[in-house]
Amino acid sequence: MKKSILIIGSLIFTAAVLYYFLWGSDDAEYAYRTEAVSRGEIEKVVRATGTINPLQTVKVGSQVSGTIARLFVDFNSVVTKGQIVAVIDSTFLSASVREAEANLQRSRARLNESERSHNRTKELFSKDLVSQADLDAALTTNETSLAQMKQTEAALERAQVNIRYAVIRSPIDGIVISRDVDVGQTVAASLSAPQLFAIANDLTRMQVEASVDEADIGQIGAGQNATFTVDAYPEENFEGTVTQVRLSPITVQNVVTYTVIIEVPNPAHKLRPGMTAT
Repeated sequence: MKKSILIIGSLIFTAAVLYYFLWGSDDAEYAYRTEAVSRGEIEKVVRATGTINPLQTVKVGSQVSGTIARLFVDFNSVVTKGQIVAVIDSTFLSASVREAEANLQRSRARLNESERSHNRTKELFSKDLVSQADLDAALTTNETSLAQMKQTEAALERAQVNIRYAVIRSPIDGIVISRDVDVGQTVAASLSAPQLFAIANDLTRMQVEASVDEADIGQIGAGQNATFTVDAYPEENFEGTVTQVRLSPITVQNVVTYTVIIEVPNPAHKLRPGMTAT
């Protein structure tokens, strides 16, 4: 019995000694860092995503219907203002011009006839050989023929303008970023002009059209700085400046956002139209 008590006592003593050396010591050292008191700026950040687009993109269309006869530019082609980019087959347009010219000749002949008839009637009226009603009728016929000739002149001018519209020219200096037609394709200009090309004016300056939530839009203003990344260069930060906060809301599934325009320099052409900026 005494032997058991001694064994138990020894175990308790050993456990107490181990606890003291392992967990009971208060001699642990703590590391402290000191810093001088200073003033600084607090930065408030709004996070959003948007699409990168050129500052100016012009969609080139056709005002006349017909078949694409020739294309002079392709994707990434550099164009200048007034340069011919496409030609529409003008066979039917030329026929319209000839038809309008024939109608004009017919109208001019009718006008000459009505003028001669009016002059004869006026001479006969001076000799009291015809009535006032006959003179008025001859005058009305002459005036109607004159109006018809002006109408056919306008139709001829319109046909000639359509001939000129068959030659598609670039409205600005820039680069072709989209081509939506091929040679042989028929374009129909009925209620709206079909798009043939999209031309960006200058790709050395781009803009981000960011969608900002309505809860954060109150913190955004023109002149603020913005930084963003794109998936093509995840390790590089691009910088821009807020130039416009559009007032028009965009509602998608009851979520209201506003478009914020951020202008960005792009001298190395790393940013391309359609990229997603974060």
